[in-house]
Amino acid sequence: MKNEITTTNEVSEKVLIEYLDVMGISSKLEEKEKHQFLSIAKTFGLNPFKREIFCTVYGEGQYKQLSIITGYEVYIKRAERSGQLNGWNAITTGSVSTNDLKAIVTIYRKDREHPFVWEVFYDECVQTKRDGTPTAFWKKANFMTKKVAISQGFRLCFSDELGGMPYTKDEMPDNEVLDIEHEEVKQEIQPTKQKEFNPVKQKTLPIAQKENIDKALNLKVSLDEIKKRYEVSDDLEIYYNNVNNELNK
Repeated sequence: MKNEITTTNEVSEKVLIEYLDVMGISSKLEEKEKHQFLSIAKTFGLNPFKREIFCTVYGEGQYKQLSIITGYEVYIKRAERSGQLNGWNAITTGSVSTNDLKAIVTIYRKDREHPFVWEVFYDECVQTKRDGTPTAFWKKANFMTKKVAISQGFRLCFSDELGGMPYTKDEMPDNEVLDIEHEEVKQEIQPTKQKEFNPVKQKTLPIAQKENIDKALNLKVSLDEIKKRYEVSDDLEIYYNNVNNELNK
């Protein structure tokens, strides 16, 4: 059977702009950056309210970083829609302590005689903090390495269906984690103070953004502490609890 690009559901520009407004991102984007996000989302039919695409902005000025990412589950769903996916599995071998941890994903296609096999090494994709230690998410080494292998493997195996789609956050360079702290560095706060998350009492609390939640999770800050500093929406509270539960498994 001839391989065909999978059709996707259209996502209106109105929905995408609403997402940027709700998440407080619109004001942080330049016009060309907003156009880039809208074009990618519409081209691939990615709905941000279904958690199929995310847009985050870190830092300011020369330190500003724009990230447009997706989740590895989207790759799997699109591969299933193609009608050619005939099963897959992912395993890990080795360990961090012996410096040989790797993840192997095997994907079977109905239109190919042999399975597609892809492997990823932990030490080539692990994201670290300034001191060289893994970030909070990457402390689950097997799980995170497996996610990267799945993402890369499905993109390569289903290149027509997934080619050009955004990468996952797990594959992005670790400088995005560092960029969260740019403001603190510019204020000449001592390194030991950079990771403090002290509540600030205000009459009107600012509305929390997704990057605030990600930073708090990375620093292992409780949801109660976050609420002392920010107004947290129901969606972000659910997001915090889901990620926190995953990290604590």
